[in-house]
Amino acid sequence: MPDTSFSTIIANVGGESEKTRLQLPEDWMQGRAGYGGLVGALALKAMRCHVPPARKIRSLLTSFVGPVGPEDFSIHTCVLRSGKAVTHVEAKLVQLEAVRCVVLGSFGGDRDSAIRIDPAPLPEMAGPADALELPYIDGLTPAFTRHFAYRWALGELPFSGKGGREIGGWIQFRERTDCLTEEWLVALADAWPTPVIAMLTAPAPASTVTWEMGFVHLDRQTCTENDWWGYHSTVDSAENGYVHERGAIWDPEGRLAVYSRQTATVFA
Repeated sequence: MPDTSFSTIIANVGGESEKTRLQLPEDWMQGRAGYGGLVGALALKAMRCHVPPARKIRSLLTSFVGPVGPEDFSIHTCVLRSGKAVTHVEAKLVQLEAVRCVVLGSFGGDRDSAIRIDPAPLPEMAGPADALELPYIDGLTPAFTRHFAYRWALGELPFSGKGGREIGGWIQFRERTDCLTEEWLVALADAWPTPVIAMLTAPAPASTVTWEMGFVHLDRQTCTENDWWGYHSTVDSAENGYVHERGAIWDPEGRLAVYSRQTATVFA
C-alpha cells in the first residue's frame, strides 16, 4: 500500500463544523501512537476553520493525554474567546470515547509596536550538502519518519551511547512542497528525536507529554520547491524519567520561524 501524503491527510479537515472525524494511516504512526506532529497539525487545521485568516497562529499548547491510535477519532473544536486582538480556540481529540489530546491555539493579527528584539540566529553547522543523511530503516526508525528527509549536522547520533545534550541539522518533506503553511510547520517541528536518545545504546520508547510552540516568522518572501529548514534542540534537564527540552526551526532564508518546548518521557 502506498504511503499517504501529508497534503492528503490535512485536506480531510475543512469547513466550520465543530466536529471532524478522521483516521491516521499506518505510515504516520510512531509505535502504537500517531505521530505527534501530525496530530497537532490536524488540530490546528480544525481550529483555523473558526478564525479569520488575518489572525495568524501565535502559540499552540498541546497536552498528549493518551496515544492516538489507528482507530477513527474526532476533533471537537470550540472558540473560547475572540477579543479585539487575540482569538483563543480549543481542540479535543476523542477516540474510543476517551480524550486523547487537548490543544489550545492563540491567534492574533500583526500590530504596530515600538518593541523589537531580533530572534535567535541559526547555529553554525554544516550545510545540507555536507551533513550526514539519515536513512529510513524499516522496523528500526518510526514509520512516520519515512515522510521526511533528514541531514544530521550537530550532536551525537541516536543510540551512540554518548552526548545527549543537543542535536541540530536540516529537514524537509519528501513529498513535493512549496510555501509551507502553519500546519506543515507543526509537522516539521516535531519530526526530530529527543537529543537524549544519543545516550542510549539500543532503542527505547519515548513520548511527548506536553508541547508548546511559538510562531515567529510566518511570511516568507521567497519560496522554492522542497527547501531545507534548519533545526536545533537543547536539553535543559533529564532525570527521573522525564526530559525537558527546547528547540527551534529556521526557514530556508535563515530566519527563525518556530520555537518549541517539550516535556517528554523516556522509558530507559
